[in-house]
Amino acid sequence: MRSYSEADIRDVALIGHGGAGKTSLGEAMLFDTRAVTRLGRVDDETSSLDTEPEERKRKGTIYPHIAMLEWQKSKINLIDTSGQGDFLVDSLIALGAADAAISVIGASDGVQVYTEKTWHEADQLGLPRMVFINKMDRERADFDGVLDQVQKLLSDKAAAITLPIGREASFAGVIDLVANRALRFSEDGREVHSSEVPAELQAATQAAREKLIEAVAASDDDLMTRFFDAGTLSDAELLEGLKKAVRTQQLFPVLCGSATMNRGIQPLLERIVQLLPPAAEGRVRTGKNRSDEPVARAPRADGPLSAYVFKVLPSEVGKMAVVRVISGKLQADAQVYNATQDKAERIGPLYVFSPGKRHTVPEAFPGDIVGIAKLKATRTGDTLADEKDPVIFPPPQVPAPVVRYALHPKAKTDEARLSQKLHDIAEEDIALRIEHDQSSKELLLGGCGPVHIEATLDKLRRAGVEVELRPPRIPYLETIRGRARNVEGKHKKQTGGKGQFGVCYIHMEPAPRGSGLIFEDAIVGGAIPRQFIPSVEKGIRDRMARGGIAGYPCTDIKVTLYDGKYHDVDSDSRSFEMAGSKGFMAAFKQAQPVLLEPYMKIEVVVPEETMGAVIGDLNNRRARIAGMEAHGRNQVVKAVIPMAESLDYSAFLRSATGGRGSFSLEMSHYEEMPAHLAEKVIAASKQVEEEEE
Repeated sequence: MRSYSEADIRDVALIGHGGAGKTSLGEAMLFDTRAVTRLGRVDDETSSLDTEPEERKRKGTIYPHIAMLEWQKSKINLIDTSGQGDFLVDSLIALGAADAAISVIGASDGVQVYTEKTWHEADQLGLPRMVFINKMDRERADFDGVLDQVQKLLSDKAAAITLPIGREASFAGVIDLVANRALRFSEDGREVHSSEVPAELQAATQAAREKLIEAVAASDDDLMTRFFDAGTLSDAELLEGLKKAVRTQQLFPVLCGSATMNRGIQPLLERIVQLLPPAAEGRVRTGKNRSDEPVARAPRADGPLSAYVFKVLPSEVGKMAVVRVISGKLQADAQVYNATQDKAERIGPLYVFSPGKRHTVPEAFPGDIVGIAKLKATRTGDTLADEKDPVIFPPPQVPAPVVRYALHPKAKTDEARLSQKLHDIAEEDIALRIEHDQSSKELLLGGCGPVHIEATLDKLRRAGVEVELRPPRIPYLETIRGRARNVEGKHKKQTGGKGQFGVCYIHMEPAPRGSGLIFEDAIVGGAIPRQFIPSVEKGIRDRMARGGIAGYPCTDIKVTLYDGKYHDVDSDSRSFEMAGSKGFMAAFKQAQPVLLEPYMKIEVVVPEETMGAVIGDLNNRRARIAGMEAHGRNQVVKAVIPMAESLDYSAFLRSATGGRGSFSLEMSHYEEMPAHLAEKVIAASKQVEEEEE
């Protein structure tokens, strides 16, 4: 397959809410460009884009998928993204690889939560955008109503460039407002029949066309002058002005159709090539060089090589790094420099993504998206560059997990395999967080929501590893509020031969928060030989690690060792370790032990109308509100909340805000737990093992 230059490549992401029909639109575009021979469908699991078992099971896109198609001598790299909140991180990372986006909206559902979120992200990136109002054949399809929502909720610069001919069961085609023609389609949608606008639609068409002309004229001073002089714009002026307005984000064209019926798709393809910018006109990307100075990379083939790895995928040829070329040319069978890892990589063939096939190209120009297999050191977010003139682009921003579960393999034979398989999955999905809790010895899996975790478990099952999910053990700590004086720790054991003997006397008191153990040696006169004093401290530390009242580590305690007894024959290091441990336990129980619970900083972003419910729930969860501030159309609530109260917060927030809310958590500090709640934790914990006599 031949390589395309940056002047003939367009990178377009399909974005929007789950269920709007992004994948179905991609399938129709592939069918109309003859990249596939049949129109794939999500519902009957024949989609050529949603290929993963987890996607077919849920009948929805989870991972970004790239497909190459050719139209009017141009190459379009189509990036199909997920519209589900649990997989939004991958979608937003993939969006960063695009030069333009198409927001797909259901004609009966309108603008939904993730329509707004993905639109806002594309806005932050400065991407030209189109809107495609899909499913015009469905019940309650309302083009005018959805267009009004788009203009109110997304941008007042949105303007229709096609109108539907009929709707619901009578949807028959579209009116192209730029060409002022009615377009109807053959049974399979591949043939387009152009005709005059029907008489009954001429008035609506004329009114919509005048609005479009006014919007285009308003985007450019020169066009505005011509519009005032002539009262309108010529067809050529309209098309040229529309092209400029779209590429400068002064106007967002709105088209309509039905992806599953394959109607209205070819006019969309035509406008993608006409209106959206080729890679050569894409945005300049900024990174940093070895000296941490800003470096700009323009999409020019004669510039130094720079390419961004935005996804790692499994494939039949091994791990496949999906790479967007930013500048320069990427050559097959060459050596490249991974600037992020500071390592050279040898690359083999360059693959382009076509449904069900693998094609190779000899080189890739700016804007192209290619796959490279078997790179050893390269990971998602890395930059490939010219070693003589390197640049490192910023890595993707990955939010902290909103849910965490403890993983327990069902079979002991799976314990070793679990960590390796999770590592492999995490390489493909950087939104996953794998942690080893040192206090509970649990393996924790964090993600963006319950569905995200479920999809990960499905992958583990496919790899032959079965696990159980449990809520993570809260990392409580134990400490004291009071003092204990003159406490004896005694270990004496006689077994017939050499015995064991060690006695220590200690004081105990609270230490400053965060200090752990402060051990003070106040022995005088050789009451305990010097070589055994570290053993007393070791016994105390070992006991602290195992807890005193509920099995959680003890902290922030000062222990003063001031006296003791020993035996010339029977005393040894182990004896004084046991004496220190027993003395600590005896003193700990006298010094008013309490539980400390971890508090998290929480930042909740919610629509203003749900503020009352969210704040009320936070108060019920023992959170303390630290502040509130406006953020666009949303409100941001900042608070601190006990970790134990935050474990199920994701489910509450999704229900309370209809999926429009989001939150982030990070560790803050520890506080003493209320006594009535501490009693429940202690009762639920295993009994602390008593020291053997």
